[in-house]
Amino acid sequence: MIFSPFTRRPGCSRNIFRVFQRNISYVERVRFLQKLKAEDRNCMSYLPDGKFLIYSRSKPLLRVDKANTDNALVWLSYPELKQYYPDVISSSVLVDIFDDGIPRYSVQVGSLPTAVQDQLEGDTQANFCDLRAALFMVSWQEAHILSRANCILMWNKNNAFCGKCGAPTQRNAAGYTRKCTSCEMTHYPSSSPVGIVVVTDPDHQNMVLVRQPRHPPGMYSCVAGFSDVGESLEETVRREVAEEVGIEVTAVRYAASQHWPFPGSLMAGCYAIAEKQELSIDKSELQDARWFSRKEIGSALQRIDRNPLLRLRGNPSGELFIPPPGAIAYHLISHWMKGTPIKDIYQQIY
Repeated sequence: MIFSPFTRRPGCSRNIFRVFQRNISYVERVRFLQKLKAEDRNCMSYLPDGKFLIYSRSKPLLRVDKANTDNALVWLSYPELKQYYPDVISSSVLVDIFDDGIPRYSVQVGSLPTAVQDQLEGDTQANFCDLRAALFMVSWQEAHILSRANCILMWNKNNAFCGKCGAPTQRNAAGYTRKCTSCEMTHYPSSSPVGIVVVTDPDHQNMVLVRQPRHPPGMYSCVAGFSDVGESLEETVRREVAEEVGIEVTAVRYAASQHWPFPGSLMAGCYAIAEKQELSIDKSELQDARWFSRKEIGSALQRIDRNPLLRLRGNPSGELFIPPPGAIAYHLISHWMKGTPIKDIYQQIY
């Protein structure tokens, strides 16, 4: 008999099952994940073998002293987590399947007494960190994991009642569907599309960057905005640039995307061209917007590469910097500086 990663060996204990785990292909991981999403009993049976990412009121447990390393995220085993949080099975959500075939889950422990949360932080030598800050203290891939896990948890919290009839909803084991207990409508999590764009002049010597009031001192980023109903991505980009800085762009081209948990967006990264001209800033959305030269952008990249924590506290000198590598804006800007062909950017990022 041939055993796939989707089945357990009859009569084998969980410890023996782990011996048979191996690195599995992307296709196998995707199909395994889909099976766990669809089959409650199967999903729950793998919980004791899983790894768990811990949040407290949307703050992930993170080793701050290991920021920007492979050891920043804290993953606990089922027995380890159960010592602190006995209600693991009914409250966790499925996140992904790791390369070795182990399912990974996430759980909110914000209801635990403060003393227990403090003990959890002490025992793991980690801290519950602000999610926005945490996204800039981990790798690009781990930022996606943090975003995905929190959004699934928050979607379940915010959809306890049916949007159609108002009756309570019942989640499935993976946390990817909620079915109304009255009208039986099934609800699914979704993401809101956002266009984010690097606007340059035709000679690629200057770039438009914008500053929102909530940005820390010195930080500028790309024009970005939510898609309106019925818009294409290209239309979204053209409209947002026109609304925010008052210029018209052409040659909109998609490069790569990123999930972002505020509030649950799919950031579609693009490039576009506009003649260098005076900007007309929408002061209701932006504090400032400017054309920056290639030299200025290069210096801004160097500053954030030297000190990614500028994103948290800002630059007291007011000198320009851009978002750090946890944000797609960084990759769009840095690959423009490198001259990476747009068709190759996705492979460079992922």
